[in-house]
Amino acid sequence: MKPSDAYFEEALRYIPWGTQTNAKRPLPFFSDTMPKFIVRGKGCRIWDMEGKEYIDYRLALGPVTLGYCYDEVDAAVREQMSKGVLFSMASPIELELAKKICAIVPNADMVRFMKTGEDANSCNVRIARAYTKRDMILTSGYHGYPDWFAAEESPANGVPQFMREYVRPIPWGNCEAAEKLIRQYGERLACVVAIGYDFNENTSGDFLRLLRNLTKEYGALLVLDEVLTGFRLAPGGAQQYYGVDADLAGYAKALANGYPISAYCGRRECMEMLNTFKITTTYAGETLSMAAAIATLDCMVREKVHEHIWAMGRRLMDGFNRIAAELGVAGHAAGLPPASWLRFEHADPAYPPRLEYLWHRELYREGIFINPRWFISYSHRASDIDETLEKARRALGRALDAEPKERDDVKPFWW
Repeated sequence: MKPSDAYFEEALRYIPWGTQTNAKRPLPFFSDTMPKFIVRGKGCRIWDMEGKEYIDYRLALGPVTLGYCYDEVDAAVREQMSKGVLFSMASPIELELAKKICAIVPNADMVRFMKTGEDANSCNVRIARAYTKRDMILTSGYHGYPDWFAAEESPANGVPQFMREYVRPIPWGNCEAAEKLIRQYGERLACVVAIGYDFNENTSGDFLRLLRNLTKEYGALLVLDEVLTGFRLAPGGAQQYYGVDADLAGYAKALANGYPISAYCGRRECMEMLNTFKITTTYAGETLSMAAAIATLDCMVREKVHEHIWAMGRRLMDGFNRIAAELGVAGHAAGLPPASWLRFEHADPAYPPRLEYLWHRELYREGIFINPRWFISYSHRASDIDETLEKARRALGRALDAEPKERDDVKPFWW
């Protein structure tokens, strides 16, 4: 038993799941190669409890856009720490960050801050209901754990069943279902909350444009959940990339390179509803994360971070395609360069998830920490991508050798 195995067993005694985040739970079907804990990171690399090094493509589930322990960001945090973390009144740093976000994010006339993505999404739902004087919402995609976004699993998850009367899900990208539901609820509809991109092969933006047109037709608000897409697809997120003008939007993960902060922002007439009722929390004005966000945004603008992320993502995708061709695997690089993946194809529908499982298992063995969608950071350099591709080719070769022997031991598809 490795030290991390014993540590995890003890963690389960004190912490449900042994961790705070569902997606950071050790996956039992990767137990022999996937690390259970990470103790440090620098640039695009992380190290586990046993000291093994990995090139990381999970990036803490998306927040680490510049790289771990990015010097400029951490220096800004240390400078702010010498002044104080939280005060008895607002700090001037709040206005400094607000102005930067409004200058970068499309349709952001005003902004306020919270700590997590679900905070931002929940705040936007409250604003939309207050602004429209309507109760019904439609959701599309994952928006966090709050009741509004978890009604489908009620009552097993502690959400009151009556919430089902006020929220309905739209399968992301399904234009027919979206039009049917929006027209069904019409003038009862306060808003449609949708993620900007579902990290699949539907990269057209047509779904968002349909939502924009239909919500305008019925006087409902379009709320974009940019928690993952914001400051990743483009500085202004999916709104900028797809040219869609949301009424309200929520940002979080990539905003401060891993420091805990979120922002909800939008058109002035919507945001000014906050002058009429309370959404407030003590830690929204915490200054260290704001200093980190300012430094992160400054770096993104000054150093053309997104051009680099897209270039490295394309390099990875080109490599995926070469590996598939060289090894005779039916598949192709899919998605957008900031978060792509190698999509396997086969007449047997069980084959692609089985091969992906085996490949991912071997990638961990090679020291590549993977994600179902491979996130790229500013710290990933061409040499890191090339090293990754060399190891990915070896790992896929072993996976192909193992596949016929392990057909009766199919593991769950984890995306």
